[in-house]
This record gives sequence, structure tokens and C-alpha cells, in this order.
Amino acid sequence: METEKKYIKDVDRLVPRPDIALEVLQMAYDNQVSIPAMAHKIEMDPNLTANMLRLANSAYFGHMREITSIKDIIIRLGLETVKIIAITGASAGLMRSPQQAYNLEPGTLWHHSHATAVLSSVIAKYAKIEEAGAIYTASLLHDIGKVILNRPLQIAISNNKNLGKKFSSLVELEQFLLETDHARVGMALLQKWGLPDNVTMPVGFHHRQNCPEADQLNVRIVSLSNFLVESIGIRSVLPENFTFNVQDFIDQNQQLPDVPNFQENMERIIDEFFYQFNETTKHTV
Repeated sequence: METEKKYIKDVDRLVPRPDIALEVLQMAYDNQVSIPAMAHKIEMDPNLTANMLRLANSAYFGHMREITSIKDIIIRLGLETVKIIAITGASAGLMRSPQQAYNLEPGTLWHHSHATAVLSSVIAKYAKIEEAGAIYTASLLHDIGKVILNRPLQIAISNNKNLGKKFSSLVELEQFLLETDHARVGMALLQKWGLPDNVTMPVGFHHRQNCPEADQLNVRIVSLSNFLVESIGIRSVLPENFTFNVQDFIDQNQQLPDVPNFQENMERIIDEFFYQFNETTKHTV
């Protein structure tokens, strides 16, 4: 991990640590947490508060009555939903910048990350996974290493214009030029931030195969969600007439990660995903 530590050494200048959101996540994992104390902590960050209220009142999360306070969110929607809304609200600002080395325009990384998180939560529901909040968080942050490596990769590419070598994947290019990749750097960053293993491991291993860590179910779900979102080609809000042929996807991808109840429910999973993604995207800024 020494190479990864080098890249995250001065990370706070590039990716400000979302202190309030991380503290809220830690509080949400505590079954004895005080609702007023959690509400007070969230309200210390006005931007996070505004984003959480917007998300809570979206068609996906919303109730018949408008939710007007953080305390209402916690009481009506529950701690698992608070985790999801808090990390979504905090992450939106971290990943909206362009990542030129990866050919990602402003907002593209955020839309991909958000889509992966929403899809993974639907897949986790059908797989009957209890730690859906952790899977959502890992999926949302799975590419945060790209924010860290964007500038070093730009410089390395500029200094090696005539590589004379073709790369089978972006990860292979990163490893050749930087001796690490965005997944490993992302894992190192989240470990530095104090996130638990069930969040950091899927981030670090979502591009890896043939190792024990990659066989963990939460890693497989994040890997599958990332691959599927890439296959669909999501870079912004989906148009209303957007279609995706599930059977064609299955026929063309016979070696998908094994996730319980996925293939037989894929049509339903995709339908739920499209609805949830568009509804929640409208309410994140």
C-alpha cells in the first residue's frame, strides 16, 4: 500500500474529507444513537442538510406529507435510508469535476457513480443482502480514486506519448504508468477516512478477479453493477424513452459475477433501477 499512500498523502487539497457525512454514517451504525444528536450533527452542514431534504422529498423516498426537517427524515425513513441519503448528499460535490485523464466531462463521474450505487442497492435487495447501505456506499465511491489519480495520470500520459504498447483496460494503463490503479487508491483513501471493510473492500477489488477478496458477495455486486452501468452507457439522466434489451445483454455476457436471484429477476431489477436513478438524480445538485 506504500504506492497508494504516496498518492493520498496530500489528499485533503484535492478531495475535502466529508467529515459531517462520515460522522453521520458512524452514528447510523450505532443502534443506541440519539435521533436529536444525529439531526444536530447533520444540520451543522447546511449543504448536506439541503441535499438530504431534497432527496428525501423525491418521488422515490418521499411520503404523502412533505418532509421538512432532518429529524423527520430519521424518524420516517429509518437509519439505513439516512446512511444512503447522507453519503449521496455529501458525495455529489466530490465527483462532479471533469476528470480529463479519463475523458470524463463535468458530472459524468458523478452520474456513473450514482447510477452504480442505485443499481447495486436494487440488486442487493433481490439478493436479500442485509448490509445494503454499505453496498450502496461502496458503489457510490467505487471510482473516487479517479479524482486522486486524474492529474498524475495526465502527467504520466503526457510524458509517455509514444508508449508503443496497447492496453486491454484502463486499469492496465494505470498500473503501467503509476504502479497502482484507481480502485486501490480509492480503497486507501476510504481506509484513511475510517470507513469499514465492508465499504473499502468492494472499492479496492471491483476490478480484480481470481483472488479471495473478489469472491465476496458485496464485491461481486459492486463489480456487476459497475459493469452493467458501463454497458448501459449512463453518463447523464436517462431520457424517458430509453430502452435496454436485457436478453441481448445476457446473451452477450455469459461470464457475469454470480449474484443470487439476479439473472431470473433482471428485467424487474433494470425497471426499478431506471425509475430510482432518474427520480433521485433530479434531486441531487
